[in-house]
Amino acid sequence: MYKNVQKWLEKGIIDEHTADLINQDIKEEKERNRRLRVNITLYTVAAILLGIGVISFIAANDWILKLFKDVKLLKIFLMILLSSVSLYGGYKLSEEGTTYKKLGTFLIMLSAFLIGGTYAVTGQTYNINAGSSVIYLLWLISILPLAFIFRSCVINGLSVVLLIAFFILKYMEIGIDKGLTWTIFMPVFLGLLLYSWGNLPVIIKKYSDFSLQYKVVGLGAIFVTLLILTVSVETSYQITSPYYILPVCFVLVWGLFNYFYSEDKENPLIITETIFTLFLSVLLLILLTANEVVPAVIMILSHFALISMIVFSFHYGYKEEKERIAGLANNFLTIYIAVIYCRWGWSYMNKTLFFLIGGIVLLITGIYLERKRRELKSNNLKRGSNNE
Repeated sequence: MYKNVQKWLEKGIIDEHTADLINQDIKEEKERNRRLRVNITLYTVAAILLGIGVISFIAANDWILKLFKDVKLLKIFLMILLSSVSLYGGYKLSEEGTTYKKLGTFLIMLSAFLIGGTYAVTGQTYNINAGSSVIYLLWLISILPLAFIFRSCVINGLSVVLLIAFFILKYMEIGIDKGLTWTIFMPVFLGLLLYSWGNLPVIIKKYSDFSLQYKVVGLGAIFVTLLILTVSVETSYQITSPYYILPVCFVLVWGLFNYFYSEDKENPLIITETIFTLFLSVLLLILLTANEVVPAVIMILSHFALISMIVFSFHYGYKEEKERIAGLANNFLTIYIAVIYCRWGWSYMNKTLFFLIGGIVLLITGIYLERKRRELKSNNLKRGSNNE
């Protein structure tokens, strides 16, 4: 934002006094956002602890049922009542003009956890496995609308966790996993699914914070899997089950859908993301269906994909001044260098030189990346200060 203010000042759209006032407002807004993040963290932890306490009390105390002639629906009714009261109270307190908006946010988060507790108590009452994927799916479906209605990044983050848990449990229940297919398929598929969901035009346009959440988690899962493929690849996986093939095809089509319905098809970012999504989808399909794969080719492609991901993240993060993306790229690069160096250096280098050179390289890399991160963080702030 400081960069825009500087441009407006240079073009004569605003004068120095107006620029100073805008820069001061930006500083105050950043400070308010910092305090808000701290409060949200405290409220989130409080909601988790309180939610667990309420759920444990109702689920573990069967004497409640005995007081009411052993009515099984009582526990479920209490959980639904508490969830509804918490949600309604949070909604009323979070309205404009109220003095307890943060408390309202806390109650909304609490209701999201209590909804999950309601399904868990229902499963306990009717002897349904608490680890069933159906429970996680119902919980996800129930709270996802709340995340978008109240624009809650915390609830949205919980929905991401529930999505991952649902797919993992579902495939465990199906029980058709073989070898490393589980290690490769699940993280790449979930990463592509989350990334495609974050690339929906409506989410990019209206829920940019949610989009970033989906993409960061998705990229993390994909990065780890590609890193594994640079180290170990089997000659054949040969999984042709529709439970594996159809989901990947769905993500591939979804990536194309996002591109064709994007309002900015000429944007290099949109084009690069689409190509990368399609590349990974095709690579995953080849791994799953081929009778035999050449490990060296897969390793080379994985290195290429990792390097492309890191370079693009750096370029996008610094060009668009997205500190979180640049920080993620820093972490990716550090891990990638460490893994590659340890893999090859330990086998072909004197052990003393291995540790010395490795430590020096990582130290220099860390210093450089930290300097670039600080430049990104303070560049606009310095420009704003120069105008004062």
